[in-house]
Amino acid sequence: MESNEQIQDFCRRYFQAVDAPILIDQPDFLQVELPRDIDKELTDRPFYWMYVEATGQNPANSVLSLSFAPGVEMEGVERIEFVTLGSFRLNKIIESVQKRGRFTRAYQTGAGTAGRALSPYLLATFKLSFVADRRRDEMVSYAVDLRSGQVFREAYGEIERLTLTDAPARTVTTSSPSLSLSEGYHIIRQAVEGDISALDHTWAEEANEHLAREREQLETYYESLCLVNADENKTDGEKEKKAAMYAAERELRIAELEWRCAPRIAIAPFHFGLLYLADGVLTGTAATGNRLST
Repeated sequence: MESNEQIQDFCRRYFQAVDAPILIDQPDFLQVELPRDIDKELTDRPFYWMYVEATGQNPANSVLSLSFAPGVEMEGVERIEFVTLGSFRLNKIIESVQKRGRFTRAYQTGAGTAGRALSPYLLATFKLSFVADRRRDEMVSYAVDLRSGQVFREAYGEIERLTLTDAPARTVTTSSPSLSLSEGYHIIRQAVEGDISALDHTWAEEANEHLAREREQLETYYESLCLVNADENKTDGEKEKKAAMYAAERELRIAELEWRCAPRIAIAPFHFGLLYLADGVLTGTAATGNRLST
């Protein structure tokens, strides 16, 4: 999602999905009416809503006028917000998408499904963060067959090509799972951790070497600081007080250095889906491996 057109399309699809009426839809411009629940998610005014609900008021729905290119003007529209990557409004929309789309249930439909039994799969999307003095994020997706426990990697790329609905067609049946959702998630989590373990972790070794050099420089600096400030005219109590101050500052700086530079990998679940699919539509791929190698 980089171009103005992609951002506008993302916002348009969001408003359609949450049943927010789009009043004007033109190139680089959307005007939309916000239902109350969406208004609460996209605007930062909790005290206003507390007052409205406490007093039993029923105000008219808010209207947002959004531009997706600088300098857009519309006749009769006084306040237009420019929406771009990093803007307040787009960040709030993304937060709402994450909140509302964290878990979904869907059924495959279309050619090849009539008269067939659809099988249950758990789909999980993760953000993997490889963190040191630099950071790299990757989005990965895994699915597990809740009957057999078979894991399919990079599943979202195959699933997004399917036609899915929120209710099963009358011409299909659904199979019962042998595994619970928590058991399925445990299997996926083990696969994710196994794939990460199999990666080339040279980046972490290099980060640890960099951290050791930075720490050595910091230690040398505080050792020299103590020597420079060793004033023979000061009392033992004053010397101890200053030494304690330097020691505390040194520990703080070392903790900050390790937080900033120590290599670590964060695994953050991003989205889950319980999907009923025809057998054979997921083929799976090789382990995440080289694609994630940093």
